[in-house]
Amino acid sequence: MFEPFHEVVTNVSKTILEHEKKTDRPVIGVMPAYFPMELIWAAGGYPVQLWGNNLPLEKSDAYLQAYCCSIARSVLELEMRGIAKMVKGYAFTSLCDTLINLREIYRRLFSKPTLELSIPITKTVEARRTYLRSVVQNVTDGLEAITGQKITPDALKETSQLFGHVRALQRNLYQIRREKPGLIKNHDFYTVIKAGFFLPAAVYAQMLEKLLGNLDTLEAPNGKRPRLVLSGMVFDPLEIYQLMDEFGADVVDDDFANGWRTVSKKDFQVGNLSEGVTAYLFHPAPCCCIYNPDNDRHAYLLNKVKESGADGVLFWYMKFCEPDAFDRPQLMKRLKDENIATAFVDLELSVANFDAVKTRISAFCEILEG
Repeated sequence: MFEPFHEVVTNVSKTILEHEKKTDRPVIGVMPAYFPMELIWAAGGYPVQLWGNNLPLEKSDAYLQAYCCSIARSVLELEMRGIAKMVKGYAFTSLCDTLINLREIYRRLFSKPTLELSIPITKTVEARRTYLRSVVQNVTDGLEAITGQKITPDALKETSQLFGHVRALQRNLYQIRREKPGLIKNHDFYTVIKAGFFLPAAVYAQMLEKLLGNLDTLEAPNGKRPRLVLSGMVFDPLEIYQLMDEFGADVVDDDFANGWRTVSKKDFQVGNLSEGVTAYLFHPAPCCCIYNPDNDRHAYLLNKVKESGADGVLFWYMKFCEPDAFDRPQLMKRLKDENIATAFVDLELSVANFDAVKTRISAFCEILEG
């Protein structure tokens, strides 16, 4: 049931090259996070999301210091090793200083075109729309230059429905996990979500529909194991979920930037692109990297724990991610004030030994069981 998704994640380059040929579209590498894939597909491109990898970091250290997050360093490693030859251009957002500077490094080192969706730090919706008007125009112009195809209203409408359908299917998968804890192994669940980073949306949707049809007929296993909500920027490394499956912990929800924060986004509004991009970026789930005073993370995360029936929250901290690090202490305090157990693990994508992480998560689960 889950094997097709594991095949995609295990053979990423093969998957991308195969569908690049089938779709006859130029591959656009999307740097984390929140770049509307709808714009790329409507422009005739094939968006592939790059949230990092577990390659040993060898060449990227010449341009990014060891205290930069491993997400940025690992995606730079791909290009420097020549592994990303199929990527014809890159789409960036301005979520953090490292990501902003990473685009400048790409512009200096490589000949491939880069685009930036600069996210405003403003207090009002109108100010965001005003700023994003020119930004969105530059982005669409850049995409059309890469693909050689104009973005039409019909293409935008069709693409919005397609990607909206994919996210709706993913939300159904999240709902099944919340309602039937333990039915889907943690490693299988995040492999399914990750496969969508590399597949054309229509292909991925068909796979999801088949999977959901099979899952609907199954019952949750008996017994109760520790139930967790995970919060962080990226849900990798996937290997850790195999360990969690072994010692018996059920993730029932998450607050990952490449998980629920993206999956929760509704259909992209195409009538007015600046308004559509504004709504897409700032709603519905709050993010540590996006300033939105009207969307409080404390109440949001507390409500997520209560609705999912979780026993505790594990913060999945990617080392040197400053926005996430700044938010975590106050979020943990708020949860503890509400008598919700919390813990955190320090991670890097290039980590090879998971013994310390396994011990920490196992100890937290034992506390929850007690």
